Amino acid sequence: MGVSVSRRVGGSVQRNLVKRLLREAFTREQYRLPIGTDIVVIARPHAYALAERDGLAGVHTALSALIDRATGTESQAVVATPNVPGSDAESPAEPRL
Repeated sequence: MGVSVSRRVGGSVQRNLVKRLLREAFTREQYRLPIGTDIVVIARPHAYALAERDGLAGVHTALSALIDRATGTESQAVVATPNVPGSDAESPAEPRL
């Protein structure tokens, strides 16, 4: 798994927290991917807010939903996304990191 966390996420402490939580969440979910699958996760600016608010559980839920989309499976997980200015609160949440 490749992880990209831009400076727009925050300072080095915030970026490293997001990376650590993403790696831990991936360790818990990697069994669901076919052997030899390469993935790249690009953390969006609100990833730190999710990590700070929900911790590993929130990042794990979001990553799990992304893996569901990538593999074509559906889980019953609810993706918790922070309210992002300009987003439509009525529409179903897309998994984001």
